[in-house]
Amino acid sequence: MLSCRHATRRDAPALFEMLRELAAHEGSPAALQTDLERFCRDGFGPQPRFAAVLAELDGRQVGYVSYTRVYAIWRGATTLAIDDVYVRAACRGRGIGEAMLRWLHGFAAQTGANRLRWEVNARNASAIRFYERLGAAVTTKGFCAWEVPERVR
Repeated sequence: MLSCRHATRRDAPALFEMLRELAAHEGSPAALQTDLERFCRDGFGPQPRFAAVLAELDGRQVGYVSYTRVYAIWRGATTLAIDDVYVRAACRGRGIGEAMLRWLHGFAAQTGANRLRWEVNARNASAIRFYERLGAAVTTKGFCAWEVPERVR
């Protein structure tokens, strides 16, 4: 049976392992610059900076969606900014990604957020079709990132 719920501190090691799996799957394990201690503190400490929805299939943790809350000033409302959508390779194609996103969509409605927002690689046609099938609008917009050196923070 498939179920979705918010991850708790107890889930942090398994969630972190899936984060490492995702980095490896994307061919960029070196891009993962956090460690389990920081991950636990930032996600499950006294002032959490992110949250995650965890999918369990027959009691096994098989996927997650991580997100943060941001305020969208043009919309005048909270947006849930999705960082990762990940389903373990052996469990793909079973509706787990859809279940997690629909769960998070319902959670957003219950908590007053009026939008989910995330990025998708423009060359990932299958992901784009999947997101559009869910009802998401896929727009083309530039993405900018400006790194801040560690010593400046």
